[in-house]
Amino acid sequence: MPLPQIDWASVLDNKERPATRMPNRAYTRDTGCPTYNFSIVICRRLSDSTYLAVKETKNRGWWVPGGWVDPGESFVDAAIRETKEEAGVDVIIKGILRVEHSHSNIGARLRVIFYAEPRDEQQPPKEETNEHSEEARFVKVSEFKNLGNMRGPELIEWGDYLENCGPVYPLSLLASEEDDPVVIPELG
Repeated sequence: MPLPQIDWASVLDNKERPATRMPNRAYTRDTGCPTYNFSIVICRRLSDSTYLAVKETKNRGWWVPGGWVDPGESFVDAAIRETKEEAGVDVIIKGILRVEHSHSNIGARLRVIFYAEPRDEQQPPKEETNEHSEEARFVKVSEFKNLGNMRGPELIEWGDYLENCGPVYPLSLLASEEDDPVVIPELG
């Protein structure tokens, strides 16, 4: 049974709960259910405690780097690629802030929210508009609130979380089925 055609722009722009953004088709145990995968990046520049913000195209507002995980691509590779495409910044993925999974009988969404730092703190974000974004800049959390037209609150929520010493979880928590188990001493 073929998958339904999806208007991805309306899926991404819709502010409703994740499960309601999926195609309007009921799936069953027999038919299976598609999962749409996303990598989101919270990138902090340690020298001045600023965060990477991206002005999305199509008047979608300011947000953080992130997007679809391409078929065959890992979540980490997608996070690195999306940050470079949307912000022009090379990053080192340092850990995981959260894994979110929303599921219903019409589809599922899996988002991995990564913590990253710039590979080179002197590398400026992109300044020219392209198909991925209009611009990017490093901002303090309080400055982000004043940019207006926010697509989502992730930079504020995760910036505050990190500023209050919230834990960053090891990348080894995100593994392939064929990977050997990893003992993480600080987690027991």
